[in-house]
Amino acid sequence: MLRPSVFLLTLVALLACGVGHGQVVTLPVQGPIPMPPEVPKLDPEVEKKALDLVDSLSQQVLNLHSAANRIRAQTQVADMLWTRDEKRARTLFTAAINQLTNQISDLDYSDPEVYNEMQRINQSRQEVLLRLAPHDAELAISALERTRLPADNRSRYGGNWIPNNEANLEMMLANMIVATNAEVSLKLARASLSRGVSGNLILFLPSLYKKDAASAQVFYKELVGRIKDDNVGRNAELANNSWNLLTVFQPPQADEDTYRDLLTLMLGFVVNNNQKTQPAMNAAQNTYYQIERIMPLVEKYLPARAAELREWSRGVEKTIDPSARLYQDIQVVSEKGTVDDLLALASKSPSGMQPLIYQNAAWKAVNDGDPARAKEIAEKIADPVQRRQVIDQLDNIAAKAAEGDNKVVEARRLAEKATTISRKLDILLRTAMSLAASDKKAALDLLSEAKSVLAATPQSAAELNGQMQLIQVYLRLDPEQAFGLLQPLVLRLNDLVAAAVVLDGVDYRYLREGEWVMQGGNNLGNMINSLDRTLAGLGRVDFDRARGLADQIGRPEMRVLVEIDLAQTTLTGKVNTNQMSIGGGIGGSMIRVIN
Repeated sequence: MLRPSVFLLTLVALLACGVGHGQVVTLPVQGPIPMPPEVPKLDPEVEKKALDLVDSLSQQVLNLHSAANRIRAQTQVADMLWTRDEKRARTLFTAAINQLTNQISDLDYSDPEVYNEMQRINQSRQEVLLRLAPHDAELAISALERTRLPADNRSRYGGNWIPNNEANLEMMLANMIVATNAEVSLKLARASLSRGVSGNLILFLPSLYKKDAASAQVFYKELVGRIKDDNVGRNAELANNSWNLLTVFQPPQADEDTYRDLLTLMLGFVVNNNQKTQPAMNAAQNTYYQIERIMPLVEKYLPARAAELREWSRGVEKTIDPSARLYQDIQVVSEKGTVDDLLALASKSPSGMQPLIYQNAAWKAVNDGDPARAKEIAEKIADPVQRRQVIDQLDNIAAKAAEGDNKVVEARRLAEKATTISRKLDILLRTAMSLAASDKKAALDLLSEAKSVLAATPQSAAELNGQMQLIQVYLRLDPEQAFGLLQPLVLRLNDLVAAAVVLDGVDYRYLREGEWVMQGGNNLGNMINSLDRTLAGLGRVDFDRARGLADQIGRPEMRVLVEIDLAQTTLTGKVNTNQMSIGGGIGGSMIRVIN
């Protein structure tokens, strides 16, 4: 029986709503359809076709006009060529780096759109550096330095965004190359440390220790030295990073004397905080909520001061707002108490807090195997919407138990009750994927039902997204169906892209320098990226048909970029997901492709 964690429900409610208002628990959470992790072995004939395509694309990328498209294409092709033709790969990487530096030098800081342009450059820069680093760490670091935005304009136009991205990118490079070049990665880490102690540096330390324990010990002492030199009391982020360092890197990895020094510093910062200002009070209360994590460290390495910390904790507890303290009580009782304990807490709590406590009590009763009592408790929730949601979820659990864990029956029942097309499809597709290995026929039946749902749905962004999700699941279960569904979808997207080009600049900027830039950020752009990933995933199923579909893409720059991803996925078994919305984080996840 699927049962939500009581603590998770508490956390969701705390994050999603204010005290006493709209405390809604929603289960299950939707997300990407999971794909199996295995990667099939590549057929030599298919490999040759993919490599031939790469050779052809290495010439075609020179014809791209948009700098963003050209940099992306050159970088990806260079990445694929490196082991077969390093000289040509270096030429392409160098060309991409040169274009980046030209873009940066040509920035017009009087242009109102300069910040957006800086973000686009940053995205291209990330792509170049993260693909280059595994091949030549020194060249990647050189490129990092060459392509920095001018220092006098970083904070002026980017606020903290640019320096934060810079630090993140440096440490991503360091983590990427630490296993093969600890010396170079440590150079990056020290450069980052010169600007302050970041969370990325702390996460880097264990990776460095695995590769070079002695260097990690030295760098650890440098980190602690920088913390001592800075003012922990005036920098909440530094204080939090320092506590994390104490947790992440402990003896015997950490030098014990240095570790005690840091712990002594942080303990002094805590207990000597006079709490006379609101920021100081907030810092003290934040530390109070971490006592369970801190106390074991103090008891182990500074046992003589454990009593002092406990006394401090009791003092801070008196300053905490009663409602905030009640949230903590709810969490503790939900995790460690009984249903009766939660009900007793509800009887003593303000009416605005009672729905949250009753929800947790109901789920705890379900976990205890007493669904009847869970329903009785749910009836106590005063708000009718919240009460109905909790009772519906309890009914779903009861129905599932009565169905004998029959996933197909459960999926159909839940899909019937779903109020949106997206939710209905999510249920059918997820269940089909979960049945792929054990009952392929049942899985295909559910996909057929999903196809019927989509056929009866008017055109919309949700319907188009549903079509793509359906195709991606068919890719696993019945590739022939995936190809059949993709053929008309490619032509349909061609028409939508043509219409978008006519509207370019009216509702959205789809083009840049006369070319479609595949950076998402809008429904149609996201659909094109989904098409890109799906066609790429079909490369190992039937490379010729996948390329044939890619050849039907109307715009030549879009076709080149899709074929690059097709070649990459065919050769590596990983779909490129580097198309993030502007301003997104660094990097991207990789989806395995199966057959």
